[in-house]
Amino acid sequence: MTEKLVIRVGQSQQDSVHWLIFSAHDEQIIASGELTNGGELSQLTEKAATRETALLLPSSQVQLKAVALPTKWNRKLEQALPFMLEEQLACDVDDVFIAIGKPVQEDEQHSIQIALCDQAWLQAWITLFADFDIELHRITPDALLLPEPEPKTLAMVELADQWLCRFGQWHISAIEKNWGADYLHALAPDNIEHYSPAESVPDVAPKTAKQSDYDLPLAIFAKEMKNQNFNLQQGVFAAAKKQPQWWRDWRSGVIAAGVAVLSFVAVKSTQLAIYQSQADDYRAQAVDVYKKAFPGKVVRPHLLRQQIKNELAGLSGAEQGGFLELTNHFVAVYGEVKDFTPETLRYDRRRNELRIRAQAGGFQTFGQVKAILEQRGLNVQQGSLNNDGDVVIGEIRLRGES
Repeated sequence: MTEKLVIRVGQSQQDSVHWLIFSAHDEQIIASGELTNGGELSQLTEKAATRETALLLPSSQVQLKAVALPTKWNRKLEQALPFMLEEQLACDVDDVFIAIGKPVQEDEQHSIQIALCDQAWLQAWITLFADFDIELHRITPDALLLPEPEPKTLAMVELADQWLCRFGQWHISAIEKNWGADYLHALAPDNIEHYSPAESVPDVAPKTAKQSDYDLPLAIFAKEMKNQNFNLQQGVFAAAKKQPQWWRDWRSGVIAAGVAVLSFVAVKSTQLAIYQSQADDYRAQAVDVYKKAFPGKVVRPHLLRQQIKNELAGLSGAEQGGFLELTNHFVAVYGEVKDFTPETLRYDRRRNELRIRAQAGGFQTFGQVKAILEQRGLNVQQGSLNNDGDVVIGEIRLRGES
């Protein structure tokens, strides 16, 4: 298909929808327009039938990140990625859709480019397009399709009373005019390249007008698609493959054979149910053991085996001055101090530091614990202490040799 239908939606389905039909062959705009809201997408159904359709998401709803990795990107790191991000997110990681970009390396540091957005929000848009029989071939955040600027240079274009910005290869944003000045001052670019008139943009850096490239924002994005192949249509949102011709020809026969197979499966269903019940019991037992062995950890039953491997690897990889030695020193305190109960333990392997959040009967108990551990030759730091009813809650950090 040489013609593309580019559709840019807003933050909600009540916001306006911009669309443009673009000829990739001669880079010409064939048609463009604006819908009042997402409910009018039916007007684009016929236009999408014979064209490759790209959905552009507002940059305010998609966050781009580069996640530092301990080694070169691989399948195991992809499985561990949600756990690596868990502490960086303000919401449950299960509510976030993570799209994988490309691995990059700067000096000796490996990292992976990712995009994050609310999974339910993206699902609602994809469902709406499916309801109007519009097949999507690509999903991309809008500002990522601005021409890639030079380092420390900010590329900008105005769309729907916002400035869409791209700063470097993997940094995008959408700023409102009423607070954009603060953002630009904080970003501190060396130069600003604007693809639409920029009189309202604060003079935080020299401006370069790309007047020869001035065009409708969606036309600029359509031209840049050949240089940017990132697509959020992956994982749970991967495009369904079209049925091959042989399936369409033989579908009736295959379905008839499937009915016969179901008769055999029905005989085994009772036995399978029993096995499944036993498996559920074993899984519950395994989860219970994991919680006792690693209190405070989030248990994900479908990833339990990998979680156990990770925990054991962390334990077995600790050296003489590591986790086991620090834990051994800390356990010895129990025989000498009363009314001291740990709540959580966290170990930082890089710093060889064990952090204990605990509750005690009084402030002096924490001082007593600190003194005992220092007598054992440990570097001990005591965090802030707070009253919580009849108990005192605080944190102690033990550090061994790095």
